[in-house]
Amino acid sequence: MNYTTITINGEKIGLKFGMASFRYLSEGKFVEGKSFANNQLTEIGIAHILYSGYYNNCIIKEIDPSLNFENFVDFVESNIIKQDGFSEIQKAVELWAASDFIKSEDNSKQEESKKKRIRGKK
Repeated sequence: MNYTTITINGEKIGLKFGMASFRYLSEGKFVEGKSFANNQLTEIGIAHILYSGYYNNCIIKEIDPSLNFENFVDFVESNIIKQDGFSEIQKAVELWAASDFIKSEDNSKQEESKKKRIRGKK
């Protein structure tokens, strides 16, 4: 199950990583130099991941989001250097990375890379 919770502004919220969260991220949210640099997530990239899980969870539960993206940026920036906050963030990002949609995307990229290498050989 791709579900976890985090606490932002004293509110415990659910993050569910699924198709809607994947679609949110694939609509131009991950940009080199902004969301990641040198294959490393930035605080903005992490905030997008967390927000995508929140957004997806709200859609599934048919509730209106009470938090906006800025709340997630503030959460990441204020907690990334705190041990407790970092472990909560790390847990959520690892869950996102293990989701079927992300693994499927990684596998597709690997397969395409293999095809390109094979096509180049004679």
